[in-house]
Amino acid sequence: MQIPYSRLYLRMVLYIGAAMIAFTLIGVVSVFVIASYELRGYVAARQSPLAREAADALADGGRPALVRWLEDHVATEPDISIYILDSGGKDLLDRPLPKEFAAFVQESVVPDPLDDPDDNYLELRLTPRIVAPDGEALSFLVLPKSITLWGSAATRLGLIVVALLVAGVVALVIARAIGRPIRELQLAVRELASGHVHARVPAIIAARTDELGSLAADFNAMADRLEQLLSGREQLMQEMSHELRSPLARLQAALALASHRQSLTAEERSQIDAEISRMNHTIGAMLRFSSLDSVGTTAPRLVRLGKMLTELVNTEEVEAAAKGCRLDLKTERQMTLVGDPELLRSGFENILRNAIRHAPPNSSVEINARRAAGGFEVAIGDQGPGVAAEYLERIFEPFFRAPETADQSTGSGLGLAIAKRVFEAHDGEVTATARPGGGLLITVRLNEAEMS
Repeated sequence: MQIPYSRLYLRMVLYIGAAMIAFTLIGVVSVFVIASYELRGYVAARQSPLAREAADALADGGRPALVRWLEDHVATEPDISIYILDSGGKDLLDRPLPKEFAAFVQESVVPDPLDDPDDNYLELRLTPRIVAPDGEALSFLVLPKSITLWGSAATRLGLIVVALLVAGVVALVIARAIGRPIRELQLAVRELASGHVHARVPAIIAARTDELGSLAADFNAMADRLEQLLSGREQLMQEMSHELRSPLARLQAALALASHRQSLTAEERSQIDAEISRMNHTIGAMLRFSSLDSVGTTAPRLVRLGKMLTELVNTEEVEAAAKGCRLDLKTERQMTLVGDPELLRSGFENILRNAIRHAPPNSSVEINARRAAGGFEVAIGDQGPGVAAEYLERIFEPFFRAPETADQSTGSGLGLAIAKRVFEAHDGEVTATARPGGGLLITVRLNEAEMS
C-alpha cells in the first residue's frame, strides 16, 4: 500500500504533534498541582478562627467594631483577602470583588434576601454567616490573594519557561532531522561544483528512509557516476594518446626517409596509408565510445534479434572467408526486444569481428542465440588462443589487450569496450568466459520486449 503523504511530512507531523501533546500534558499537570495548592489554602482559610473572631467583634461592638476588626486584618493578612458582605453582596469596606468571582459570590455566597428564616429548608451557602444584634446576616468570605486559573505570577512564569523548553527541544529535533541533512547536501553540492569529485553526503543521511535520504542517495549515485565518467575520460585520453603515438612515429619515420631520398616507394606509400587508416579507425572508435556516455543517444524501437544476427552474419562472411574461418549461426524464432537497432548491431558486430580476428584458419565462429530467463542470451565463441582468467573482465576496458592475444597491427582496442557500453545502455550485460575446448566465449544477455 502506498503512503499518500511523504515520509518527511509524516515526520514533521509526528514532531509537532508530540510537542503539542507534551505541552498539553505539562499544562494539565501544572493546573492540577496549582488547583490542589490553592484549594488547600482556601480550605485552611475557611477553617481558621477568623470567622469566630469577626462574630465576637460584631456581638461586642456592633457593626462599627466589625468594620474596625476587618480593617485591622485586611492590613495584616498577607496571603488571604477577607470580605464581609451584607445582604446586598456589598463589602463593608466598599471594596470591589474580583470580577472573575463576582457572579459566583452572588449565587453561592450571599444569602437570597427572599429566603424565609422560618422555613425548614435554606439554600446551601459556601461561607460562614455572622448575625448582627439587629438580626442582619452577613457573609464572611475568605479568598486566597493569588487565586487565579494559572496561580501566582511565579507559577505563570514557570509555565512559560516550560513552554519555551518544550518548543526549544522540538525545534532542536527538527533542526537535526531536517536542517542538518540539508546543510550536508548543500556542502556536498558546493564541493562537487568546486571540482572535488570525491564529495559525498554522509552515509548516515543517505540511509534515511524519507525524501531527504533518497535525495542524498541520488546525489551520491550522481557523484559516483560523474567521478567514473571523468576518470574514464582521463584514462581514455591517456590511452588514445598512447595508441596514436605509434602510428604517428611510423609516419614521421617514413616521411623522413622519403624526404631524404626525395621520393616514396610503393611499400612506403602503402605503409603510410595503412597508418593513416588505422589512426582514422581509432579516432572513429573513440568518438563512438565517448558518445555512448551522452544522454539520449539511443533511439528505441522494436528489434527482431534473429533477423538482425542473420543480416550481420551475412555481412561478416566476407571477412571470415578472408581469415579462412566459418560463421555458424543458430537462433530461435520470435525473439523480440526494444532497443536502438544501430547500436545493438554495432555491439554484436564488434564482438563478432573480434572473434573472427582471433579465430585460426579452418575453424568456426559459433553464434548461438536462445531464450533465457526473462530475456535472451547470445553467445559468440571462437577457437582462438583464448584469454587468461585474470584478464576476462579487463578485456572490456578501453585499449586493453590481453598479453597472449596482443596484436598491435589490427584493431583499435575499443571494440569490446563499445559493446559493453551498448548492452549496458539497453539494461543488459556482457560477460567473457573460457570456451570449452579452447578459445573465448562472450555472452550477451538482453531483456525481452513486453508486448501489451
